[in-house]
Amino acid sequence: MSPTKNKFEQLCHIFKEVTHLRSVRRLLNWDQETYMPQKGQTNRAEQNATLSRLIHKQVASKKTGQLIEELFAVVEPKNPDNDMYVCLRQWRRDFNRQKKLPTKLVEELSRQAVLAHEAWVKARERSDFSVFLPLFKSLVHLSRQKAKCLGFSKSPYDALLDEYEQGATAYELDKLFSRLVPPLKTLTQKVFDKSRGLAKEFSGPFPISGQKTMAQIAIVKIGFDMTAGRIDTVVHPFSTKIGPGDCRITTRWNIQDFTEGFFGILHEAGHGIYSQNLPTKWYGTPLGESVSLGVHESQSRFWENIVGRSRAFWSHFLPIAKGIFPGSLCMLDLDKFVRVINKVEPSYIRVEADEVTYNLHIYLRFVIEKELIEGKLQPEDVPDRWNRLFKELLGLEVPKDSMGCLQDVHWSGGSFGYFPTYTLGNIYAAMIREALTKEIPEIETMISAGEFQPIFNWLRDKIHIHGQRFSPTDLIRHATGKKPSSEPLIHYLETKFSQLFG
Repeated sequence: MSPTKNKFEQLCHIFKEVTHLRSVRRLLNWDQETYMPQKGQTNRAEQNATLSRLIHKQVASKKTGQLIEELFAVVEPKNPDNDMYVCLRQWRRDFNRQKKLPTKLVEELSRQAVLAHEAWVKARERSDFSVFLPLFKSLVHLSRQKAKCLGFSKSPYDALLDEYEQGATAYELDKLFSRLVPPLKTLTQKVFDKSRGLAKEFSGPFPISGQKTMAQIAIVKIGFDMTAGRIDTVVHPFSTKIGPGDCRITTRWNIQDFTEGFFGILHEAGHGIYSQNLPTKWYGTPLGESVSLGVHESQSRFWENIVGRSRAFWSHFLPIAKGIFPGSLCMLDLDKFVRVINKVEPSYIRVEADEVTYNLHIYLRFVIEKELIEGKLQPEDVPDRWNRLFKELLGLEVPKDSMGCLQDVHWSGGSFGYFPTYTLGNIYAAMIREALTKEIPEIETMISAGEFQPIFNWLRDKIHIHGQRFSPTDLIRHATGKKPSSEPLIHYLETKFSQLFG
């Protein structure tokens, strides 16, 4: 074996162990949100802190950095077709970020995130932000420290954002939202006025067992492998890849409205399909990992909304739903049902928001967490800031914290910088739709017939199999032929809702 190959194998071994440790940490986090007893949180916090310390020491070790630099000195010129170069590029990025962070800070962030999650659950149940505030303050403080250690050129928020969407900056997001928010607010009012009198002509009870059956039928049809995954019930839906052959998705169920759990599971299955189709042979390297949360969200939002809320989709699935829930849906008209599930109406809960108002919810969160990390907003002032901004964007008075600043799980995990990836995902998904329909013009007919394999194949070949070979923006350009832009999303929304509501 050549010296170069030997060093590369050493790095592969180091990062395979790191991947296994991260996998164990994800498994513990999944257990925490599904089955862990409440009194287990203190021990779980210490378990997570220990794993985070071990991961940090392994990635940021002198040996790891030395091997990376020695190989970079002899690797072929920068080329995304060069597997070794791609791995070294991403490993160097991981090493440089971890090297800047003190081990104690990494441990404490991990520890506080576990404790804060339990505090958030209690605060949400009681609709009382003060219950969450002490640990929220701690997470904001630690996250500000993290950003300072990582370094930044303009905003400390950039340092945290880069963890979820490589290369993204607050400045670019500000420009994106400035182009996106005004037309969305205009479209919201227009469609709301048109759909205001549209009543939901179906109601429960929809037995949870039936909802689970329908959800599983749907996600298997679109490509989720149930032999390599499972579905569980949680407070806030999420998806996690434990490792090859083990991808777990979750949702919450509403016995009076089956669509809430159904669209939640479609969303998480989109994440799951991406995770299940990353190259297994590259597991433990960047080529076997997803490239960013924005791209990940493009997969979930694509299946949930662009496919899942289309007339073609329900021309196939509504008869199935009627067979499972005959008493509640037997007289339901397809066109009316499609308009109901696409009704545009300002609402409080992000995960239940329609396609048009959804990105207004994301913009609100982006503004608040950027102000928090930049020190322009203090943690105790978040509820008031949230409520004022919510009124400005969506025209609603927030009645209680559980319908406002306590509704999302992300801040309890210290995930500052995550929220903008949802809007990036919507933008990427609209671009994917545009490119896909050009390549496969008959796709609507296929969906109506329950044929989802062509979509699955396209996404696998254009997105999933590349791992981190390209940057997020380069991957979208590679898949669609265009650089990321908000225009396809605006065009998609205006066209879709004009057709639905005239």
